[in-house]
Amino acid sequence: MLSISLSRKDWVLLLVLFVTEFARGAFYLSFLPIYAVNFLGLSVTAAGFAVSAHYMTETISKTAAGWYFDRSGRPVLLCGLLLSLFSLLLMKTWPLPAVLVLASALFGLGVSPVWLGVISEVAPVDSPDRASRIGMVFSAWLSGAGCGFVSVNFILHRGFETAFWMIILLWLVSLTATWLFLPNTTASPPAGIKFGGLLESLSCLAGKNGLMRVLIPGMFLQTFSAGMLLPVLPLFARNQLGLDSAQYGLLLTAGGGTAVICFMLLGWLVNRVMLKALLAAGFGLSATALGLLANTHSAGSAFFLAALLGFSYALVLPAWNSLLARVIPPDRQATGWGLFATVEGLGVAVGPALGSLVAHSLGNMATLLFTTIILSGIAVFYIFYPLENVLIK
Repeated sequence: MLSISLSRKDWVLLLVLFVTEFARGAFYLSFLPIYAVNFLGLSVTAAGFAVSAHYMTETISKTAAGWYFDRSGRPVLLCGLLLSLFSLLLMKTWPLPAVLVLASALFGLGVSPVWLGVISEVAPVDSPDRASRIGMVFSAWLSGAGCGFVSVNFILHRGFETAFWMIILLWLVSLTATWLFLPNTTASPPAGIKFGGLLESLSCLAGKNGLMRVLIPGMFLQTFSAGMLLPVLPLFARNQLGLDSAQYGLLLTAGGGTAVICFMLLGWLVNRVMLKALLAAGFGLSATALGLLANTHSAGSAFFLAALLGFSYALVLPAWNSLLARVIPPDRQATGWGLFATVEGLGVAVGPALGSLVAHSLGNMATLLFTTIILSGIAVFYIFYPLENVLIK
């Protein structure tokens, strides 16, 4: 990781990703629900719809955002960041329920090209050290969201106005860095190009051998299984492990922190170990850790297993993204990442609903065990499926 040579443009892009995710994580994961209920006197439903509108719009627009970034480059980032800044100012000026939902949807649209632009520029699919670069992108992304989620709570005691303006200021920092320090190296789109080019690009990606059979179902099931856990983990931590809110936050930090650190240390494995071996080991280890977690009543064991889950995720993610990069044409990088991010986002959107239904009908333990079965099935699939041969053909 330390031997990677990054250009100034790479560092600026990583900074932009970190700062935007910091601000977005602070706003939607911590600030907005408390701000809407305790400061504006709105219902929690209004905040929930605003958060859902933000992430749903981002998910469904990522493929098109990637396609436009492939053809226009930096102007797409600038327009997106400007739209998100306008959305923040709109919510600050007119904090009505309908405005919060509409502006959050616009915010999601504006932020959709940021991650796609950063990963396609910092970790291009034809780069020899692509796996390590992908690890750096994901470290910036996750650490930014995590730091924002935690840090804003230390600002809130100074008042909601202060916290809101801090988030707006951070967004201005990312916008200024993009405007002043990023060259626009992407070629202009050919004259007369129409939106039909997006469908043509998607058709090209879908025609890649193994894509529909392996990648699309696999990426959906990964995020779907993680999404199933979202509504039941807080209840499981409280009822079975006896953790309070602060201890539950530390439990999440143990898992997330381990994942971020290991991202930076394990990227080199991708170039030295077969991808199917890493994927099978990562999913198998995550299924084992989750199965043990479902049956533990010890807080100490839970923290160890959370760290083990983070480690297994760090094994899977560089290998999985290296696998995706093999089927993305160099001239359609952002489009390909956008398509995959959309599928993964749909998994996150559907997973919590089914997880809640399973928990309601059969109990929280059933959701954890059902997720364990899904992860175990994915691990077994990668053990026996001739993945490398399919992608080489």
